[in-house]
Amino acid sequence: MTEKINQINEQIKKGNNVLMYKEELYTHYQKRDKRYKAIYISTPKKGKTAFEQILKKLDNDAQTKNKTISKLIEEIIEQTRKQQLHIYLDHFEQMSNRELQNYKELEQQENICLIANIGEDKEFIDEDFLNKFIILNDEYYNNRSQSININYVLLLLISLLVFLLFLKIQLSMIRFIVSALWFTLLMYRSFYYLTR
Repeated sequence: MTEKINQINEQIKKGNNVLMYKEELYTHYQKRDKRYKAIYISTPKKGKTAFEQILKKLDNDAQTKNKTISKLIEEIIEQTRKQQLHIYLDHFEQMSNRELQNYKELEQQENICLIANIGEDKEFIDEDFLNKFIILNDEYYNNRSQSININYVLLLLISLLVFLLFLKIQLSMIRFIVSALWFTLLMYRSFYYLTR
């Protein structure tokens, strides 16, 4: 546990975002370096509430009522120009496109570090965004590569079956069309012979 906390602190000092896999993130949050402002968010699904909590952490007197998420993010960015902020974000795999854009905006700031935890083997919505994180668990690579490969193989097999089914249907239809054309030509020839 202490080793993991040291690894997190080391990456934060370098200004890197950290990604963990199936860890007790709240425990790491509690044992963090207390010199820096930090906040724990249990899930990205909190939406606007999470950004209100972040702003309140930076400035207790900040007014959050009736503000849009964009406005809250602007104020968070303004506040972090003066101080560093570490956002501990649990269940990172639950991120939707809407939340992703907001966290991307925060991640671009120099004084904001994201420490995220993926709790389930579920494909993340933006693999490029994950490349901006230092991954601390080797198990993440093993489990993710296996689960992703299985998905691709399964999709490939289903696609191949659909192709073969479609091909069989098309070939049987072509046989009917050729038979109908042959029959039509025979009838034409017969009628032509009778009318001569």
